[in-house]
Amino acid sequence: MSAKKVFMVDDDVAICELVGNYIERKGYDFVSQNRMEGALEKIHELKPDLVLLDLHLPDGSGLHLCKDIKSSDKISSIPVFMLTTREFSIEREMALQAGAAVFLQKPFDFNLFGEQVDEALLPTVDLNFWGVRGSTPCANRENMKYGGNTSCMQVVVPGNKDYLIFDGGSGIRNLGNKMIEKGKGLKGRIFITHAHWDHIQGFPFFKPFYVPENYFSIHLPEQLIGGSREVLSGQMTYTYFPVTPEMLMSEMEYITQTYHLQEYEGYKIEFMLANHPVATAIYKIHAGGRVIIYCPDNELVPENEGKQVPFRGHLKEFIKDADVVIHDGQYSRENYGPRRNWGHSAWEEAAELCADANVKNLFITHHDPDSSDEYLTQLENNLVEYRYHFNSLQLAREGQVFKLSAQTAPKS
Repeated sequence: MSAKKVFMVDDDVAICELVGNYIERKGYDFVSQNRMEGALEKIHELKPDLVLLDLHLPDGSGLHLCKDIKSSDKISSIPVFMLTTREFSIEREMALQAGAAVFLQKPFDFNLFGEQVDEALLPTVDLNFWGVRGSTPCANRENMKYGGNTSCMQVVVPGNKDYLIFDGGSGIRNLGNKMIEKGKGLKGRIFITHAHWDHIQGFPFFKPFYVPENYFSIHLPEQLIGGSREVLSGQMTYTYFPVTPEMLMSEMEYITQTYHLQEYEGYKIEFMLANHPVATAIYKIHAGGRVIIYCPDNELVPENEGKQVPFRGHLKEFIKDADVVIHDGQYSRENYGPRRNWGHSAWEEAAELCADANVKNLFITHHDPDSSDEYLTQLENNLVEYRYHFNSLQLAREGQVFKLSAQTAPKS
């Protein structure tokens, strides 16, 4: 296996040489250049495993380059470390918002730097957000920055080539189009939280279902009208759609998911029921030594109402110390009132509960269809008052990839 590659852009030749010697002693390959011009093209060419960027170079801004990296589908998953000699705290905030994984002031502690490099280059558990909108897809211009497709998330587990997918909203169509490029013989599991339209409407448009050599198991909690097969077959009748389940050519297994911890190849899944109008799973994924909570639909009743205290306590225990929580934040406290009992939360409630539960990273998701990019950008700015509780706190964006270093080695 070839060594991991680190690419550095810094106009300080001495620091590049110092960092390069250190990186190579750790067994990684190192490439650098001392100007911003051509750096983006070089990153596309090299496909490094880590990029180190100086915040300010004479011919350009590392911050802008970081944004360019994170906005490109082909290289957005590469972690970026931002380096600077400056001491303005606002620049750290701007770098993290631009997608930087680490912000370091020079001169830095090489022992700490080495640990951070190792962590960035270890096998990762990747969270790919294919749909983050709630209730209905939005194809409006004002919804493009954060995304208009409804709920779908993919978890990539190190050492496991099978697909692990959560929810089948309209976002699953784009995932399926990407998967189909890999050919036949695809395998995967799809865990659906519940059968409201925005979580299953992409199901019939998932192209890998129409390839005979593929295999998928579809998981859903027990519903009032039946199990996984009965519920998901309901939308694919001639009344609603020209293709029935019998026309899907892949091998399909429908599983009514149980509450108990279930072990699969390289990961484990369990769930508890959300506070939502139908039986809705809050999935807990154990993978690569990490814990990820997927909870796109859940109503957290404000504590000052004095209601549902037992549920809130159970949820806090369920998510305690999780590495990542993806939680419903469709509303704000300001506009939650008229939407009481619709099954969704104010984002402030999610942030406070997760802070109390010592959650490391929080993504607010299930954005309201009427929440424009302008509104969500302002909301993201408002998250700053809660950010000190977390390693990261942000709004989920369609197309975003979040990487967690695996703490257990994948099977060979």
